[in-house]
Amino acid sequence: MAQCKKDAIRENILRKSLALFKNKGYMETSIKDIAQACDISVGNIYKYYKSKSEIYENIITDEFLEELHDILSKRTILLAKRQLNEQNTNIEMWFQNEYYPFMIKNADKCIVLHDHYIGNEYDERVQDIANNILDFKRKVFLNLGNTVLPKDFLTLSSLIIASNVTMYSQVLEMNVTNKKKINLLKEIDKYSIAGLDAIFKEMIK
Repeated sequence: MAQCKKDAIRENILRKSLALFKNKGYMETSIKDIAQACDISVGNIYKYYKSKSEIYENIITDEFLEELHDILSKRTILLAKRQLNEQNTNIEMWFQNEYYPFMIKNADKCIVLHDHYIGNEYDERVQDIANNILDFKRKVFLNLGNTVLPKDFLTLSSLIIASNVTMYSQVLEMNVTNKKKINLLKEIDKYSIAGLDAIFKEMIK
């Protein structure tokens, strides 16, 4: 019974911390803020977590980063195949049933992760994901159909991806229904994919 109570307190600390990191910012949130939100003492916080960074790492876990990396990798594969004119009837179904639900479910984590994308101690972890996705995109284009990757295509892809991350974060923060958020994410993807397709076709002329 005592262990169940401890587990509940640990989870409550993580839940309230995530909300604070999202709404107030990681750097601006103190252990005192977390303690007040949880209605416990600062000393009690330290019984469960050694530091604010340890709380963060129990929210933005390696497992979550791996899940994010995997789903972005699959997205890259499907879109790259489409750009190479390979038929894939399941792409819309995958986006609808897996990709967008994942983003909605993990919206707060994605927002916090985005807030720490530049100029902070977690930048390397996020940058590693972005680099892996771009490297994977390059390999897909070179391996499927023996396509020669156009010069500067990855650079432009990187800029568009960065822009999408910002827009995604803004949508996920909106105080609207999940259905509305998904519709907006679809529109962002539609225009960014169309832009990449147009750039790719122009470059290979």
